[in-house]
Amino acid sequence: MRSGDSLNRRLRISGILVIIGLLVEALCLVWSRPIAFVVLVCLGGALIGLGVLLFLYSLVSTPSHSARSSTSPQDRD
Repeated sequence: MRSGDSLNRRLRISGILVIIGLLVEALCLVWSRPIAFVVLVCLGGALIGLGVLLFLYSLVSTPSHSARSSTSPQDRD
């Protein structure tokens, strides 16, 4: 598996987590019960936080372009 494929996969997962977290928070805004605030903060906030942390981790853990192409074209022959 190439590193670009894993980066795209992690970014998609992080985006999905953020979207699900936003949907949970949007549903909690129309739900008029006291437990809605707890769900909004705990579940929605956790999903958004996990999505952001996974996004940042995937950017930091990906090797730089110079590290990936450290071998010169002459060495590849």
